[in-house]
Order: sequence, then structure tokens, then C-alpha cells
Amino acid sequence: MILFVLAIFSSCLEALVPALGYVNELIVVGFAAVALVKVFFLEKAEKKALDGWILLSLVLCSVFFLIAFLPNLFTGAHSTILMQAYTFFGMTKFLLLFYSGRILVKGMDLTATIPWMKRLAWLFTFTCYGIYALNLVFPIMQPFDTRFGMPTYDYGFGHPAPFSMVVIIFTVLLVFFSLLQKKSLPYLYLVLNLGLIFTAGRSTAIGIYLCFFLLLLIFPYIKRLPVYMYVLLGAFLAWFSWDRIMNQFGSENTEARGVLLRTSVQIAQDHAPFGAGLGMFGSHASRLHYSPLYYDYNLSRVWGLSSGNPAFITDSYWAMIIGETGLLGAICLIALFIVTLIAIVRSISGDFKLKLIVVFPYIYALLTSPVDTLLASGSIISIMLAVMYMMGLSREVTEEEIR
Repeated sequence: MILFVLAIFSSCLEALVPALGYVNELIVVGFAAVALVKVFFLEKAEKKALDGWILLSLVLCSVFFLIAFLPNLFTGAHSTILMQAYTFFGMTKFLLLFYSGRILVKGMDLTATIPWMKRLAWLFTFTCYGIYALNLVFPIMQPFDTRFGMPTYDYGFGHPAPFSMVVIIFTVLLVFFSLLQKKSLPYLYLVLNLGLIFTAGRSTAIGIYLCFFLLLLIFPYIKRLPVYMYVLLGAFLAWFSWDRIMNQFGSENTEARGVLLRTSVQIAQDHAPFGAGLGMFGSHASRLHYSPLYYDYNLSRVWGLSSGNPAFITDSYWAMIIGETGLLGAICLIALFIVTLIAIVRSISGDFKLKLIVVFPYIYALLTSPVDTLLASGSIISIMLAVMYMMGLSREVTEEEIR
């Protein structure tokens, strides 16, 4: 639980001390190491530690590993093998954390953490409103940009995107606790956090949050969610975020993320079927050892993508995946996302409402990945830890009810 809270506020810590930006990576490595030890002892005691979903993911991950590393073997690597391994780790760390966490959380009693997680969520929201009110009188926060005619803020998280993600995580947790304990939904908290989401100005996050809010309003009146409701919510999200989507994928877009996404498709076609190789495009390795592809595709002249100012090279997770592993790698990774989604749903004890709430942060990460930096950052660690936390709690409560 301490690591979970640390991961949630890792962006704040990184903004204060840049060296702490590796906290999320250390959490993943720690989880994986302890899970391996636990698997060893469980197997030694002849207890089943690995299920079919873990084995299927291992197979898919092995295929993805071959697809990712093959180009570097045949065309000559631009970056070191260490940086290639680090790039692959960045692409798949959410998988490593999730499946390690499934092994570790099993049998862990987390019910005693609910009261102080509730207090932490309320404290976070009230603190943010206090900072915003203080900022109106004494400008202590630098506006990030202007959206909807108003300045947006990151509240010390370094970027509004991870701040929005934390707001959504706390909102989902309080809704989950209410459903788990069969209490009324925290509508006041939902409204308060909707205001915070607007001050961050991320249109995709706002659209998804509004869909979530609308869904919760009809929750008490339904036993299952009709198919047409998914269509309506999806159409509303597409309408609300249409300008953002067109801004990222439109051919007239000259911002770094849009240029990266369009160019990655061209690179995948030119280097079919495996892509350009790890450390060649859209990754930290390609920024650290400036890739020649940025010159080849005239990206070295784009603001934020030049060798002198490569700040935005890692702004698109899918540009990195498509450019470095090709269409085959992208298809393989999408399959891993789907398998993980099914594994999450099948690991949750409870009705469809509880399952939907638990899986919501993961769906949020997937929906925002083409137009936001969540999957390309350490924020995905907080998402996966939140999902595992709720999975563990749902199982504990169900087992308690059975007893």
C-alpha cells in the first residue's frame, strides 16, 4: 500500500527531485523479483502459482520480444543492448507489474486499508481545491496552457495528464468502496473531482470522466448495461473529444505528437514487417542516442524533436510501438492488452457493476493512449496497482460473504 501511494504521487516527487522519476521502474522490478521468489516456493510446495492467462501472456510476450529485437540483429543496432532492453521494458512494464502483482496480492488481506484510503482521497481533493483557491489570490501555480478559455494547471504533477489520472483513480476507488460495502455512491465527491478535471483541461480525460459520471447516475436503476448504452457513451466521448482527435491525427497538425504518429506508420511501411528496431523511434533511447531516422524523415526540424531540443520525442506510446516494432508488433501488443483485460475481468469477484468499476482505470489508459502520454509514462504503474488493489479487495469480501 505504501508503494501504491508512492506510485500515485510519483510525478509530484519527480517534479521535486528528478532522480525519483525511476521510482515506478523500481516498483516493477521489485514486484517481479518478489513474485519469482513466491512462485519458486509455491511450486516447491506443489501449489499452483501460474494460471492459463499468465502462460498465454508469456507466450505472446515472447513473440513480441522476438519481433522487437529481430530488426536490431539484421540491420545493426543504433543503441546499446542495455538501452534496447530498457526500451522493451518500458513497452511491457505494465504486463510485468500486473502478472507479478496477481501472484503477490493473492491471499493478502487489504480490507483494513479502506478507511485510510478514503481519508487520503478526500484529503487530496480538498487540498487541490485549497491550492486552486489560494492561486486565485496569490498566483503560486504556473498555468500549463489555455483550454476552454481558462488556464489549466498541473498541481505540481509536472503535467495535467498525470494529475487527471490521479483524480480519476481516487474517484474510482471511492465508487468501488461504496459498491463493495453496499452504500450509496459518493456523488458529492464525483462532482468535486469533476471540477478538478476541468481545471486540468485534458479534453479526453474530461470526456471519459463525464461518461463515467453519466454511467453512475443510471447504475441504481439497472442490473446490467445494455449494448446500446456502450454505443451512446462511446458516441458522446467521440463527439466531446473530436477536436482533440483531429488535432492529433489531422495531416495539417505540426505538433510533435501528431507528427510522430503519422511518421511511425510510414516507418512501419518502409521497414515492414518488424519496424525499425528498438531505440530507433519515439523511445527514450532514440532521444538519448539521437536516432538517424529523425533526419531521414525530416523530423529534426520539428519543435521538440530536434537533436538540440528532443523534449517531445517520447510523447506518443503508439508512435514508439508502431515505429520500432512495426504493424506486427502493434498487433501483438494489442492482443496482450486484450488478454490482460480478460484476465482482469475474470479475476474480479462480484457483479457486472463491480467488474466495470475495477476495469475502468485500465480502459481509461487504453482509450487515452493514442492522444495522451499515460502509457508512455510511469502513470500506467498507478493504474495497474489500483486495478490489483480492487481485485484483491473484491475477492476478500466475496470469500468473507461465503464464509
